[in-house]
Amino acid sequence: MYEREVGDYMRKNKPKKKPSNVSRLYWNYLQGSINPAELTSKQFNQIVLEQYMDYKQRGGYKSFEEYYTYIQSKGL
Repeated sequence: MYEREVGDYMRKNKPKKKPSNVSRLYWNYLQGSINPAELTSKQFNQIVLEQYMDYKQRGGYKSFEEYYTYIQSKGL
């Protein structure tokens, strides 16, 4: 849930400059420039991995497999 709130926050407030630790794909996703339905499986996996890294830095406890399954069921 929290990772969606952060994404929603970033989409609404749209920071002007991409942070150096964020990929261009993930940044475009956060900015709302990418339609999640049009992502390839490789792009989807990259976005989920970057979301997971943020989740773990914030103290998340799920394994990557659990997190990935959760995101697949809920959608990006």
